[in-house]
Amino acid sequence: MASRLTPLTLLLLLLAGDGAFTDSEATSHSAQDPLVSQEASRDIFAERADPWRPSKQIVQSSTWPTTNASSKETDATTQSSIQHTQPAVLNSSSQIPTNSSSQIPMNSSSQIPMNSSSQSFMDPSSQPSTATDPSSQSFMDPSSQPSTATDSPIQAPTEPFCPGPLAQCSDLDRETSEATLAEALTDFSVKLYHAFSATKKPETNMAFSPFSIASLLTQVLLGAGNSTKSNLERILSYPKDFACVHQALKAFSSKGVTSVSKIFHSPDLSIRDTYVNVSQSLYGSGPQVLGLDSDANLELINTWVAENTNHKISKLLESLPSDSRLVLLNAVYLSAKWKKTFEQKTTKASFLYKNSVIKVPMMSSKKYPVALFRDETLKAKVGQLQLSHNLSFVIMVPQSQKHTLETMEDALTPTVFKAIMKKLELSKYQSTYLMMPRIKVKTNQDMLSIMEEMEFFDFTYDLNLCGLTEDSDLQVSSMKHQTVLELTETGVEAAAASAVSLARNLIIFEVQQPFLFLLWDQQHKFPVFMGRLYDPRA
Repeated sequence: MASRLTPLTLLLLLLAGDGAFTDSEATSHSAQDPLVSQEASRDIFAERADPWRPSKQIVQSSTWPTTNASSKETDATTQSSIQHTQPAVLNSSSQIPTNSSSQIPMNSSSQIPMNSSSQSFMDPSSQPSTATDPSSQSFMDPSSQPSTATDSPIQAPTEPFCPGPLAQCSDLDRETSEATLAEALTDFSVKLYHAFSATKKPETNMAFSPFSIASLLTQVLLGAGNSTKSNLERILSYPKDFACVHQALKAFSSKGVTSVSKIFHSPDLSIRDTYVNVSQSLYGSGPQVLGLDSDANLELINTWVAENTNHKISKLLESLPSDSRLVLLNAVYLSAKWKKTFEQKTTKASFLYKNSVIKVPMMSSKKYPVALFRDETLKAKVGQLQLSHNLSFVIMVPQSQKHTLETMEDALTPTVFKAIMKKLELSKYQSTYLMMPRIKVKTNQDMLSIMEEMEFFDFTYDLNLCGLTEDSDLQVSSMKHQTVLELTETGVEAAAASAVSLARNLIIFEVQQPFLFLLWDQQHKFPVFMGRLYDPRA
């Protein structure tokens, strides 16, 4: 019986070893190799040069019945099949060339005896085979097995993709990036104004630089991933994956505005080299490590801010938590002059403060060039005055005392704001009798509360800065913003009273009640500063 089985056994070897397979196998490329030993089969990911044939070592380790006289011929055939490098694809009508003693018709009625010798051939460990044994089923009918050729080995879950710290900026993107950024900064400025107003006490002065804050957040955006990245883009009004935003911000710099941003971090927080290099290249400063002494860290930060604002801001932080891990800071200072100076004298005039009238120093000029109009949506007078460095100073003041600044603020939306600025751009400057208070505002603001007012909670919950550091357990310890804004008439101040005779046809623009103001970059068309003045004496 064994001698009769030998040709069949060898034929099956040829079918597997020479890469012959049925139509179903040609489709799936997944027939299991019946020659793989039990030991080899334990490693289903073993690397093989040709997945359609057994390795030479596996064939040599198999036990071969040699009782048939034609075993030498069979050995030669087997060796030929092992050396064969291309799998032979057989359809249902294909015939397998063998010698006359081993030809067996391969039709549906062919039966393969499953005795101990074939069992040993299939499984060198000679384990008993049952009718439901998967290996015997695969051996008898390879087409019965599910396709696995396209299946890949099971891999461990990988970390979510984290974008690199700098997106590529094409020439085409660069051409439109500045206009896109200006539009985004305008929207962001109005949202930021409402957030500042919501966190301030009623009827208080405030000033901030949306440009400076946007610069800091955009520097953080360099290292943001996943939801933190999309949330920052949302509050900044940036389009998704704004490739050229960092280059556009560099182009928006102005000689009259000093804006500095800095990231400080604890010694145990490792910062990625790629982030440090790109941040240094784009923003002129990379993250700086703090020491172990909290007082020394406080002095380090305040000294850095003072040196970078010409000592106009000498003390940004009053204290610093000892466990600070990531500190985000920015400071901004304006140094600009009126394009046309005011008269070299100061007069005191009435100013509406809460429910009373106070006397405050006023700047005035009989014929000052002002672009102005009334806006019915805001119920406000809007005026624009020119400054040096291609900046302008814009005032929005309620058109009468019965209209309040709060009502005007509520009506201010990004759409209304952009419409007003567009109308100012088209307005002509006219000689105007101008009287307005001096402006000196200083605001020191905790920006974490501002960010939460804008529904950005990532800095305190779920922060993802995978492009900045590998540390996933991270929170922003502190984020501060300080603004110093001072606009006065050029020259020596002098207290004097004077009477002014006005012609009836002279245009008048008097600012004698709380107002909203902004400093506008006329070249790039975005607000550098925004704020409001309730009390000129503060």
